[in-house]
Order: sequence, then C-alpha cells, then structure tokens
Amino acid sequence: MRSEIYCTGSLLANVQASRLFADCKHFVDMPLKNDAETTLAAWKELEMEGPITQERLLAFVSEHFEQPGGELEDHHPTDFNTDYSFDSITDETYRLFAKALHKKWPTLCRRVTDKVQSSPNNYSLLSLPNCFIVPGGRFRELYYWDSFWTIRGLLQSGMHQTARGMIENMGHLIDLYGFIPNGNRVYYLNRSQPPLLTWCVQAYYNVTKDLEFVARAMNWLEKEMQYFLTNKLIHQPGWKSHLFRFTVQANGPRPESYREDLESAEHIDDLMEKYRLWGDIAAAAESGRDFSARWFGSEGTMSSTRTSQIIPVELNAIICSNLRIFSEFYALLGQPEAAQRAHEQFILMREAIHQVFWNEEHGCWFDYDLSRNAQIQLFFDTNLFPLFAGCAHEGLDGKRVVDYLQLAGVLNYAGGIPTSLNNSGQQWDFPSGWAPTNWIIIQGLRAAGQGEIARVLAEKWIRKNYAVWSHTGSMFEKYNVASECRNSVGSGGEYEVQEGFAWTNAVILDLLCTFATELKFDNQAPTNATCECCRVVPAPIQDSINVPPQDSVVGHLNLPENNEAVIAASMIAELASNIPESAIACEGPSLIQAI
Repeated sequence: MRSEIYCTGSLLANVQASRLFADCKHFVDMPLKNDAETTLAAWKELEMEGPITQERLLAFVSEHFEQPGGELEDHHPTDFNTDYSFDSITDETYRLFAKALHKKWPTLCRRVTDKVQSSPNNYSLLSLPNCFIVPGGRFRELYYWDSFWTIRGLLQSGMHQTARGMIENMGHLIDLYGFIPNGNRVYYLNRSQPPLLTWCVQAYYNVTKDLEFVARAMNWLEKEMQYFLTNKLIHQPGWKSHLFRFTVQANGPRPESYREDLESAEHIDDLMEKYRLWGDIAAAAESGRDFSARWFGSEGTMSSTRTSQIIPVELNAIICSNLRIFSEFYALLGQPEAAQRAHEQFILMREAIHQVFWNEEHGCWFDYDLSRNAQIQLFFDTNLFPLFAGCAHEGLDGKRVVDYLQLAGVLNYAGGIPTSLNNSGQQWDFPSGWAPTNWIIIQGLRAAGQGEIARVLAEKWIRKNYAVWSHTGSMFEKYNVASECRNSVGSGGEYEVQEGFAWTNAVILDLLCTFATELKFDNQAPTNATCECCRVVPAPIQDSINVPPQDSVVGHLNLPENNEAVIAASMIAELASNIPESAIACEGPSLIQAI
C-alpha cells in the first residue's frame, strides 16, 4: 500500500509536479502521520472535491506527513574507539588527518527507530536490524555500492562489529527481496547497484578470518548471483560466456527525481518509449554513476539515455571477480566441487571480458555498444576495473595500462583521476573525481605491479582531499581534480554537492593505511599568482560519439566566516600546529583563520 504513495499514483505526481519541495527526494522520504490506507482514502476524498490547488495540496501534505529524518536516529557504534591510534601512518600530519576522519564515524551512524519496526507501512524506509553508516547530506539511507568502501574504512578503524552489521543488513535485504536494492527505501526496489557484497564479505574475512560468517554469507551471495543471472544477463553469438548489463523495467519516473525524469521525456509522445527512457535512466542510477555522458546517445543529453544498450566493463569485472572469490570461499569451506565449478565459470567469463572489452591497440578495456556492435573507445575511470578485480587476461603487462592512461592525459591532473574526459555538466564526468574509482585505479595498478604510479596517484588524491578539508573542515562526495584550489569540490548533476561523506572518508583512511610508510605531507603551496578555481580549465579533446568536451569554468565553495562544518575545536587545535600557514593558498576562511 505504501508504494501507492511513495512510488506511483496521483498523490506522488501532484506533489512532485507542483514543486512543493526543491528536491523531489524530500517528499518520498517524509513519513506518514497515519497509516497508508487512511492517507490514500483522505487523498481520494480531496481529489473528489475539485481542482487541487497548490495551497490545498500543501495543506494536505502538512496534515498527513512528517518531515524526513525522524525514521532514523543517531547511534553511537559500540566498537568505536575514540583513541584509535593509526600508529602505522608515519607522517604526523596524515596520521592526525586519519584520526579526524575516524572520529566522523559516530556522526554518520544511524539505526532504524522502533516505530518503523512496528509500523513499516508508514515509511518509505525499509527496516534494517543493525546500525549502519549513511553517506551524509541528503543521503539518509544505507546505499549498496557505497557500503563496500565504507566497510573497508570501518575495518581500518578497527570497527569489525559495525562492518559485520552492515553486511548482515544487506543479507537481510536479500532474504526479503532476493537482492540488495540501490538503497533501503521502497522506491529503490526496482533496481540494485554493482554487486559488491562478495567484496564486502572478502574484506571482512581477510581481517577477521571468521570462516563461520563466510559460511553463513554464502547463501546471500548465491542468491544475489542468481538475481543478476536472471535479470541482467545478456549473451551474443560467439561470446565465450554470457555478460551483464544494467537494465531496469520502469512504469514511471524515478520517485526521488520525478520532475527531472518528466522533463527528460517531455519530447516523447509514445508512452512505451517514455517507459524505455525512464528505465534506462533508472539503470544508469543502478550503475551508481548517475549521471554521466557515458550512458547518453549522440545527442549527449539525459533525454538520449540508453544504458541498456551498453555492456559496461566494471559490472562484468565485478561479477567475474565474484566468481573467483566464490571459488576461494568454497575451497575454504571444504566444498571442492563447488569451488571447481565457480573457477571454471570465472575462467570463461575472464576470457569473454578479454574478447569483448580488451583493446590490444590501446592497451585498455572499453565498454561495448550493443547497437553498434563495437567498443566505445573513450576514457572512463571504470575502464580499469579488471585490474583490481583480478580478471585481466594472463600475461598482461600492467605498464601497457599505464601507457594508455598517460596517452589519454588523465595522469596529468593535480587532484587525481577524473571520471571521464567529457565535460557534460554531469557529476560523473570531467572535471569531477570520485573516491571509489580513484581507489579502484590505485589498488588495481598496485595489483598489476605498478606500485610507483599507484603511490603517486594516491598522493594526489589524498592531497586534494586534505587541502579541501583543511580549508573547510568538511569532506565531500566528489572533487574537481583539474583545480589545485583548496575550495574546488565537484559539481554538476541533479543536486548540490553533498558533505559527509562516508565513502570519501573511508577511501582516505584505507589509502593512508595502505601507503602508511610511503606518504609524506607536502606543505609547499602552489606558486600561481591567480587562484586556479577562477580560471578556465580545458578538458582534453577527443573523438566521441557523445558530447565533445568543452571548456570548464571551475567554481569553488563560498563559505561563511563562521563555518559550522569545521571540526570540533579540540581537533582543530591539535591540527593547527601541524598545518603551516603557507599550505593555505586560496581566498576565503582558512582553518588557521578559523582558529
């Protein structure tokens, strides 16, 4: 019944189209004051009384809905140790940075309230048994693919119980629905995200050696694999194995982005074609990269989204990796026949990945376009997933991939690797860089024997995050990697850049611990007389079936003088003595000035 309020129906359509709230997600996160049946009956009565003006609609929402957020409560994780030392990190400034990020975990930890447990139909939130880490900002739920990197950060913080609890939460969702939705909201139940639960279990096992938990988790992992085999599989004649794509069946716009999807389809008259477009937009959200010109057609707009026509490198690398991990887990659990079957499936899929995605001339993998029966030979950071996933073909020289990155020009940015070289205005395109894929590239290069370039890229990403954090006191979901300005966070997309930010914090913790003895804080400020955020930064020119790159005017944050996001005074005082004044080289309030 609640789906008729939060997912479909005239109430949802009226509220979202009327622009009662600037962000469509606000309404679908609002709890009901009464049960869904009572609310829908009252709504039908209102519809029968005549035209629904915005004033009457606002009065109805105020009477029947609560503000979002009350369905979750802050929770202090019991395994959090405020004095966790991070002694392995030899550089003092970066060790203090790690401690500061570690102390953010309680601020992002939530648990579902008892009232949701007792009256689930009054909420769009799907109940979970354990506490969990939310990303931050507008994202008040457990998000699926975010959780892998969050769990790695928790493990680096010694928070094994919280990490296990998050895995159990995802297993709970599989028990109920057969898969893990995009996030634990009812309006996300038509899509999943990249299937990283297997990676989560492996990360947990590598630290705890808890084989009993692996045995319990295998049931969840097998069910999830079956979900992807049933719903996402595609096979073409001549392929050595089946492959997978992101695809969603939609019967309307995404509830949390209702207006945006209506606008994307306003040029389409045929209802079934609208559904096709809305499904492909939802499938792009399923990929976790919402949005990027990667999913667009030749028009280069959301209206041309065609996600289901693209066979993505990273999804197939992840699933191939899952098969390899399955084989390892079955062997540990004393199931040699199952281990052998999974290994054979892994080998076949690895061969198919080489066959379909690998480009020998360029020395890299590329997405495959079903409509053109050809590779999409453009740079996306997801091209590198096979390295970390362990599904690159035998005999690959990792230097070839480094050469490709060098030739593509993506190693030249001060702040890390951009998501793409297409300045589309979308948040998963140039000049934005994101924590998860920078981590994948860094760790993949390490695995391929390219440790020095991996260290250089780790230094760039950590320095970018540290520079913005030391200037603003905040961590963000994305950064402008083309700018050295200490205010240059990412931009673009359907919403404002969000603070928090769980997977960003976790990736920095993991990289600081990975390169614990190799990194040294560089306190030399840029010598540029002009702040980099105030100039035009061109993206490289490339041939593209998408929108060609354009010049990007790189903006920066305008922060109030009394920035409430600055960390607690005790941590500021501790850090102040370790941050030279020369390290702050941009206009606006610095951490030193705030003190």
